[in-house]
Amino acid sequence: MLSKILSRAECADCRICCSFDSYDLWETPVVTDDIMECALKINPGQRFSEISGARLFRMECEPDRDLYYCPMLDHQKGCLLGDEKPFDCRIWPLRIMSFEGRRVIVLSPVCPTVFSRPVKEIAELAKELAPAIFAQADKTPEMVKPYIAGYVILLAEERG
Repeated sequence: MLSKILSRAECADCRICCSFDSYDLWETPVVTDDIMECALKINPGQRFSEISGARLFRMECEPDRDLYYCPMLDHQKGCLLGDEKPFDCRIWPLRIMSFEGRRVIVLSPVCPTVFSRPVKEIAELAKELAPAIFAQADKTPEMVKPYIAGYVILLAEERG
């Protein structure tokens, strides 16, 4: 979805979106029933957690580090889910959050590659993807996170 601003090679070289410190585990992707089925075909022993109504991948902490990797990440091959990855992953570093009672599309401050792109290009892409992002948030409301300072608001949902 983000091929206009990020290449697959750039993402494959970085993979920061597939790793989490304990303070950003809230960013782990919401796992829908379809994604869960795919993940269980790949790894029948995969476990999940239910937090605030959202199903998330259960991740194990790396030994001696405050770091968790997505269990669907193969460090040589990349995402084992391929094109079937969670919606949150397909739109990252864009996120959908709730800000002052409105859903907003924001830019994560963590992606090192996207910050080399003009903000205007990123905002235009957010506008283009907004209907799909808001539609997915309607289907999966648990993917809408509370706004966190430091995330650049690119677009606010039109009030209806």
